[in-house]
Amino acid sequence: MKRGSVGVSVLRERLMDLRDARASQVAAAVLLAIHLAVALAGGVDRLEDWYLALGLRRADVFAGKLWQIGTHALLHGTWWHVACNAALLLMLGSRIERMLGTGALLKALACGVAGGAVAHLALVPGEGAASPLVGASGGCVALLLAVTTLSPDSRMFPLPVSAGNLGKGILLAVAALALTNPELGIPGLADAGGWMAAHGWDGGFRVGHACHLGGGLAGWFYARLWLRQPVSLDELRERRRRSEGGC
Repeated sequence: MKRGSVGVSVLRERLMDLRDARASQVAAAVLLAIHLAVALAGGVDRLEDWYLALGLRRADVFAGKLWQIGTHALLHGTWWHVACNAALLLMLGSRIERMLGTGALLKALACGVAGGAVAHLALVPGEGAASPLVGASGGCVALLLAVTTLSPDSRMFPLPVSAGNLGKGILLAVAALALTNPELGIPGLADAGGWMAAHGWDGGFRVGHACHLGGGLAGWFYARLWLRQPVSLDELRERRRRSEGGC
């Protein structure tokens, strides 16, 4: 089969996944609807109190506001932020829905949100920990690592690389970015981070790399645990039916 026809076949399959991914569609729509409501209410600055109450901050969590571990994923800073996360949720969530079903999608997403929150609380020091973290990026990275772990030999169209290698590369990249934060003070890594900041990367350390790392690890662990579960013949038939687009 020619490469072009393979690409068209993969694209058609992905579009079918998107069409049938009801839970992914609803989750993405909820994120977009919430940000639309924020915009109509005057924007982030006008709703600062809401962001402080629902965004993730170490001092608040340690004071008992544990709901922030989950609610921070519902808010976003900009339209670009929420649009990227909604697109990733649709593309990646739809594949997990097809492979494992709605329940697995929701569990992987929840694990990623929680894992991202824990990593952020643990690895973001100083002023960064005082500013609220918002966004569903931890959950989205978890979905990506779940997909690449569950199907490591597949191709992540249109990238010319296997899913397994892509997942490993992303985990290594976000770990490097999270751990080279100069404020962490890790010997050697802090020096590298200081050099990066001095050469124009200072703003890069304000991105939630620790959240991405925690979410990715949570997604990887979830997929590994799922792969260890015994599978019945009926479950295999059901997965085959879903993958073939049966009713």
